[in-house]
This record gives sequence, structure tokens and C-alpha cells, in this order.
Amino acid sequence: MRQAKPVDVLWLLLALAVCAALVYLAYRIEPHHVNKDGSRFLCTGQWISADGDLDGRRREVWVDVEQSGQLRVDVKIRLRHDVTHWWIEGKSPKPPRRRTVYALRTINILGGVERMTIQLPAKSRAVPVLDELMAKAT
Repeated sequence: MRQAKPVDVLWLLLALAVCAALVYLAYRIEPHHVNKDGSRFLCTGQWISADGDLDGRRREVWVDVEQSGQLRVDVKIRLRHDVTHWWIEGKSPKPPRRRTVYALRTINILGGVERMTIQLPAKSRAVPVLDELMAKAT
């Protein structure tokens, strides 16, 4: 009977470790979904500050590639969605392994420039669509 308490403590510590690992993995998962033609996709995005540093945390971003060459970006912030139009500014020459990173820019209502990066898998069907859109813009 004296062993019951140490065993209970061991199971409690094991359960807490498993929960902590699941929370860590949940924050590491990058959502990604693409329609068949690559013109609408879900990825992660992060704002860039005026200094060029990453600002805030990564967020879920729905991107629609429009016929005009603009990107309609829907950023999920808590329970609301912020929908704006963006243009591709460039592509990262050294992205993380098996990822592709694009820099986007927009003009806010005050006339200032805002920038954002979007990150998606390198094998995504959206990558050729964005590369073609970037080639047309230059």
C-alpha cells in the first residue's frame, strides 16, 4: 500500500508531460489547404514591422488570388476576420527547409505601407500560381 502514492504521482507527472507535449505540437502545426487550381489556399502569415522585423505571432490566413493580380487576404484575429487586398513584393531567397515564404505589401487607410509574410509548403499547388503572379508583376 505504501507504493500507491508514488505510482499515482508518477502517472500524474506522465499525464502532465503528455498534455504539455500535445500543447507544444498544437502550436507547431502549420495549417495548409489548397483548392485544385491553387488560387485559394490557407497558410500562416505574420506581419512585418517598419524596421523589417517580424511583428506579433503567426496567424491563419486565407488567400484568394484574383484575376487582377491582387491577393485578397483574410486574416483570422480571434473571432473576427480582417479582409484586405495585397500585392506580392518578393520571395525569400533562403526560406526554412521545405517551405516557401512570400513577402506581401498593402496600403492602409492612412496611406502607409504594411507588409506581411506568408509561409506555405514548397510542394504546394499554390506556389506555381504565386510564382507566375510575381513574374507578371515584374
